Amino acid sequence: MSGIRVAIVGAGGHAVVVADALLSAGLQIDCFLETDDAKVGTMLRGLPVVHQNRLSTLGSAAERRLANGIGGGRNTRARRAVQEGLEGEGWPFLTVRHPTAIISADAHIDEGAHLLAGSIVQSGAHIGRGAILNTGSIVEHDCRIGAWTHIAPGAVVCGDVVVGEGSLIGAGSVIIQGLAIGGNSLIGAGAAVVRNFEGNGTLCGVPARPVGNRSE
Repeated sequence: MSGIRVAIVGAGGHAVVVADALLSAGLQIDCFLETDDAKVGTMLRGLPVVHQNRLSTLGSAAERRLANGIGGGRNTRARRAVQEGLEGEGWPFLTVRHPTAIISADAHIDEGAHLLAGSIVQSGAHIGRGAILNTGSIVEHDCRIGAWTHIAPGAVVCGDVVVGEGSLIGAGSVIIQGLAIGGNSLIGAGAAVVRNFEGNGTLCGVPARPVGNRSE
C-alpha cells in the first residue's frame, strides 16, 4: 500500500474513528468526502471536507483508495448504498484494521470490513463484506458475521454464532454460543441473547425478548 493515498467517504463520528485507525496503521489521508453542503469547506481533525463530486479531480483509482466513513447507528443501508455506488464507478475501498485489533491467523475477513481499536476476531470466524467490528467488540471462534452488519462497542458474540446480513448488535450486548440470528436484526444495547431469532425485528432485555418489528 506504499504511496497509496486515502479519502474517507463521510464526515461524521464514524469517519473520524476510521481516520484514526488508518493513521495509526501508517496510511496517508487527504480529505473527507461529503454531499452535505453544510460540511463541505470545513476542516475535520485537521483535514479538509470536500464535495464528493470532486472525487475524480483528486487522482485516479490506481493511486487512491476510499474508506467508508458512514456509520451504522440504526441501519447500514446508506453505508452500503454509497459504497456500492462508488465501487460501480471503479473506486476501490479499503479494509480498515486498527493496529490494536487482534485477528486470528485463520479468521477470514472479507473486503471492506472495519476492525476497529481493541476488537478481537478468534479462530475460524468469518467477517462479512463491509461489516463493522467497533471498539472493543469480540467475535469468538467459528462465528459467521453477515455482510454490512455492525457489532457495536463492547458487544460479545460467543462461539459458533451466525449473524445475518445487515444486523446491528448493540453496545455491550452478548449473544451466547451456537445461536443463529437472522438478517436485519437489531439487538438492543446490553441485551443477553439466549435463543435463536428469525430476524427482521428487535430484541431487548436480559434475557432478550422480541419487542416488535425493526424500526427503520
